[in-house]
Amino acid sequence: MQTPPPNNEFAPLTHIDSDTGSASDQEAEDAVLCEDAKGRILQRRDIATGKTVTTDGLLRFVVSPEGVLTPDIAHKLPGRGMWIESSRAALEIALKKNIFSRAAKRQVKADPQTIPLVHDLLRRRCLDLLGLARREGGIVNGFEKALATVKSGKAGWIIEASDGSEDGRKRILYAGSQQTPSPNVCGSFSNAELSLALGTENAIHVALLSGRRVQRWSLEMKRLSGFEPLVPQGWGRRPEP
Repeated sequence: MQTPPPNNEFAPLTHIDSDTGSASDQEAEDAVLCEDAKGRILQRRDIATGKTVTTDGLLRFVVSPEGVLTPDIAHKLPGRGMWIESSRAALEIALKKNIFSRAAKRQVKADPQTIPLVHDLLRRRCLDLLGLARREGGIVNGFEKALATVKSGKAGWIIEASDGSEDGRKRILYAGSQQTPSPNVCGSFSNAELSLALGTENAIHVALLSGRRVQRWSLEMKRLSGFEPLVPQGWGRRPEP
């Protein structure tokens, strides 16, 4: 797989600001006229289905000067954007049926590794966002601390290492199931991946506190869910033994 480029800043996910210049004039003309009080475009047309939907669950692509299809995960690259559902199935169909070329009204070259690259970029973005949350004090790491946070109702997400302890995971997930509403659960990342993202050792049981980062994390996880299950099979929130 190709290595995703560094991404140290995050653009808003649910809109493109009309005064940033991140979308071309042509794209602005083609955009659905649905704006909030700050003039931000909140909806786009999915090029595969033709449906008008919010950008929450969409991927943006642009065509490079060389005519190569380029994913724009952060919604920041210049050029006319092409928007499509964030899922492996949607991308497979779009590439097979040459939908991007039809939408761009020119021949567009797509790398054979486009789908795994997009998948990698989405995973990288989620992990980077966790790093930002840690630096802001929005992350709790460690079994006892994470469990206490979940029981207190302060956890927006329970993030468990995919290769972590089953016993500890079951106890934390059970505690989460007793909350109303229950925190969401992520089991997409390994201990090594979480540890690297959080700049610590042995990150297995992690809680993302409710707050400003939760919405953005949730939107990213929504997009990632189109490429992989967020909770591994067999991770049911079973009662404590």
